[in-house]
Amino acid sequence: MIRLIPVLVLLGYACVEDVKKREVEDWIWVVIIGIGLLFGVYEYTQGTTYDLLVKGISFIKIVLLFIIVYLAILLLDRTNFKENIKEIPYIFAFLGISVLVLFSPNPLNVIFQNMSITFIFVYFITFFGMMGGGDGKALIAVSTLLFETENTLPLFSLSVFNNSLILVIFLPLVILFYNLIKRNRFERIERQRLKKVLTYMIGYPIPLSELNDKKFPLVFWEDDRLKLSSALGTIEYD
Repeated sequence: MIRLIPVLVLLGYACVEDVKKREVEDWIWVVIIGIGLLFGVYEYTQGTTYDLLVKGISFIKIVLLFIIVYLAILLLDRTNFKENIKEIPYIFAFLGISVLVLFSPNPLNVIFQNMSITFIFVYFITFFGMMGGGDGKALIAVSTLLFETENTLPLFSLSVFNNSLILVIFLPLVILFYNLIKRNRFERIERQRLKKVLTYMIGYPIPLSELNDKKFPLVFWEDDRLKLSSALGTIEYD
C-alpha cells in the first residue's frame, strides 16, 4: 500500500499532463520504475520471495519471443523497413533488461521478467498504432510494482491493460449523452449518415478559438463540402 500512494499521485499527474499537452514527460515513468525497484530491493533484504508470474519462461525463451515479434513486424511492414531497423537501440535496451532477468535474485528476477514480457507486448501493439507511446511506457512502469492478486492476469500490467479496455467501452456513451444533453449538431455534413452517428460517440463541437494542435479534428473540407474524417489524428489542418 505504501508504494501505491506515490504511484497513484504520479499517474494522476501524468493524466493531467496528457489532457493539457497530449504528451507525458518520461521522468514520470523512470520514477515509477525506480519505486518498483527500490521496493524489490527492500523485499529481497527481507527474504521475500515470489513465484514467477509467467512460469516456465526462461531468459532464452523471452529473447526468442521478442526476436519473433520483431521479425514479424519487419515482414508485415516492409514499406517502412529502414525506419523499423532504427528501433535497434530499443532492442538492446530490452536485451539489457532480459540479461538482468537471468542474473538478478528473487524478487528482482520477477520484476525484470515482468518488464521484459510487458515490453514485448507493448512493442507489438504500439507499433501498429493500437496504443500510444505514453500508454506503453506506463504499462512497462506499472509492471515493476508486483501487485499480484488472485484476480489479476499472470502479469499485473496486463490486467491493467485488460481493465482499461473494459472501462474505455463506456467513454463513447459518455460522449453521446454529452452531445444529446448539449443538443450538439454536426451540421452541413451530407451523405455520411453512418459516420455522423459514430461522430456523436467520439467527439463534440468546439469553438474555432479553442482549436489547437492538441486536439484531433473530426471534420475537414474537401470537394467544396464538409466531410468527417475516417480516423483520429491523421488529418492535417491549419
